[in-house]
Amino acid sequence: MKKKILAALLSAAMVATLLAGCGGGNDAAETTTDAEETTEAEDTTAAEDTADTAEDAGETTADLSGMSFEIVSKGLQHQYWQAVLNGVNSRAEELGVKVNFVGPDNESNIDQQVTQLTNALNSNPTAIGLAALSTESVMKLLQQAKESGIPIIGFDSGVPDAPEGSVLANCSTDNYAAGGIAAENVYAAVADRIAAAEGTVRIGVVAQDNTSESVVNRGLGFIDKFGELAAADGYTVSVTGNDTYINRATCEVSDDAKVIIDVRVPASVTSDLSLADVNALLGEEDILALYGSNEHSANAIISAATNNPIIGTGDDQVIAAGFDSGANQLEAVRNGVLLGSITQAPVAMGETLVDLLVAAAQGETVEDVDTGCQWYTAENMDDPEIAQNLYE
Repeated sequence: MKKKILAALLSAAMVATLLAGCGGGNDAAETTTDAEETTEAEDTTAAEDTADTAEDAGETTADLSGMSFEIVSKGLQHQYWQAVLNGVNSRAEELGVKVNFVGPDNESNIDQQVTQLTNALNSNPTAIGLAALSTESVMKLLQQAKESGIPIIGFDSGVPDAPEGSVLANCSTDNYAAGGIAAENVYAAVADRIAAAEGTVRIGVVAQDNTSESVVNRGLGFIDKFGELAAADGYTVSVTGNDTYINRATCEVSDDAKVIIDVRVPASVTSDLSLADVNALLGEEDILALYGSNEHSANAIISAATNNPIIGTGDDQVIAAGFDSGANQLEAVRNGVLLGSITQAPVAMGETLVDLLVAAAQGETVEDVDTGCQWYTAENMDDPEIAQNLYE
């Protein structure tokens, strides 16, 4: 079994290495270079490992039939979570393990997720997968799981700052680096317009919340990288709007700035409130670009564009970029409403999650796995390596 798990993790690592732009650390440009240097020998080894994984899965399915896993996600309403679920179900069926996958009605319903995690613990599963909306809200439950000997594997944003030993590993996208990749592409698209502007320019960041670590890191990655690129070109930068993002941003800021990075977070996660944030940003005279840090926020930008043609990729339009995939974003990217978007590898994340749960349940040592990301545009979204990760 150990051979199978190691092979699966190597395969997941290969996917992350091949994906253009996202990997370990916060230097997105360096990560891209590493991906380009993948050798044919590495590809051959990974292919052999994948074959071993399939062989070992067939050998061990009967031994795993008594395992049952509870997986508590952040929700089920977004197509991203459905893609993760597809990966979970596919791998679970292959290995012959039982899985119960749940999530709250929306990603601001922390109390509902706490109830779901409580129910998961009470069912005494073999192991639990968790993408926490709020680590603070589940602290006691994490301790309870640890004392009960129930291993927990995090996924997506995982469970940041969890009590030591309560969460054994996490499989996720490097969200900070991914946000930086979006910033690099948006900055390249507006750099000449910043240089030509006589006054200030405003870059809007539309964030679903300031509690989910994945959403926050995608925003911070964008803010810090955009600020870094602006400073390198001799511009002063300020970060305004939501206090969480202001306080955690590490880019150099100035009170009298040329580039204003304006972060808007709704009071609760609803389409109407996020749309209102986008429209408020569009009402600013110096607005130059928008970035939505997940599917929900990107869809708010797309909704605003249906009634406001100022959003687009033209020289006199507000440039916009998103995060995640989904039918709306795919169409918006293809039609030039969005400059581009970051996609994760949610199916691979679901598959890797099940592998880690099996390994942890058997007492094997498990480690974090970066499941990768890519920047996609109308020009490259049909490339096979990217198209396989565009979930609808």
